[in-house]
Amino acid sequence: MEKEGIWQRWMQGMGKMKEEVKEHFSQLWTKKEVQEKDWEELEELLIQTDMGPALAMEIVEDFREFKKSSRESSWQEWLYQKLLSLLEGNDPSLFATAKEGELKAIILSGVNGVGKTTVAGKLAFLFNNQGERACLIAADTFRAAAMEQLEIWAQRAKCHYFKGTEGADPGAVVFDGINYARRQGNTLVIIDTAGRSHVNRNLLAELEKVVRVTKKLIVPSNLESILVVDALAGQNAFLQAQSLLPVADLSGIILTKWDSQAKGGIVFRIKGEFDLPIKYLGVGEGIEDLVPFDSEEFVKAIIYD
Repeated sequence: MEKEGIWQRWMQGMGKMKEEVKEHFSQLWTKKEVQEKDWEELEELLIQTDMGPALAMEIVEDFREFKKSSRESSWQEWLYQKLLSLLEGNDPSLFATAKEGELKAIILSGVNGVGKTTVAGKLAFLFNNQGERACLIAADTFRAAAMEQLEIWAQRAKCHYFKGTEGADPGAVVFDGINYARRQGNTLVIIDTAGRSHVNRNLLAELEKVVRVTKKLIVPSNLESILVVDALAGQNAFLQAQSLLPVADLSGIILTKWDSQAKGGIVFRIKGEFDLPIKYLGVGEGIEDLVPFDSEEFVKAIIYD
């Protein structure tokens, strides 16, 4: 996918909200006397981008101070630097410290409907193109349809696939699947777990077991535990992350459905509140529509189009 096309897709759903926010910043910058309600309107607009109240208030307060002291500067450059600073240290790479010659594993978790199975197939395709030999493991044993869907993605990605019987213990399936992958000479397993309510203790305990089993078979440097989040989920995305972070020992986030009116602020809030790196964005339904998250290009696309 060409780079220009990627940024276009990233911003496609954000268009109207992004322009409203920028217009408000521009108006406040040029106004000689700004009323309190003007600042409140900007704060509300930022909250509507899924940034959350605390971060919205921080940006507005910092901008007020900047406006007082820096009349000769550019509000766009200030906002660019401010937003970029919120993503400081975000590393989109997977397996940055992986031990060569050892099997690698990605565990995908998240609630129903966020697109974990689709992400699993796209990751398999992406890593196969980088020279890995991927195997998809169907640890969602509760729904036959989920196992069938993952098998279809394995065929598309041209990779190995492992499943247990319907209703089997997910931890046992992961154990057998990892050993199967080793026998096949795979270098990477991608584990698709069942969608689960973040308030259901039994389901969370099952995920914890999958993680525990995987940790016994995969060296720590070769394991990534990724939360898949619907970019449209807003506040609910944070409830999911809060519940799953301690259970799944998360190492990063993948945001899906970015091409469907995602508001953008969720990126800054997730990074700020959980200090979890954003790894990839899902920007479409195609097998290639999963792109590494680039902080600098992302903020440029917001501020400078």
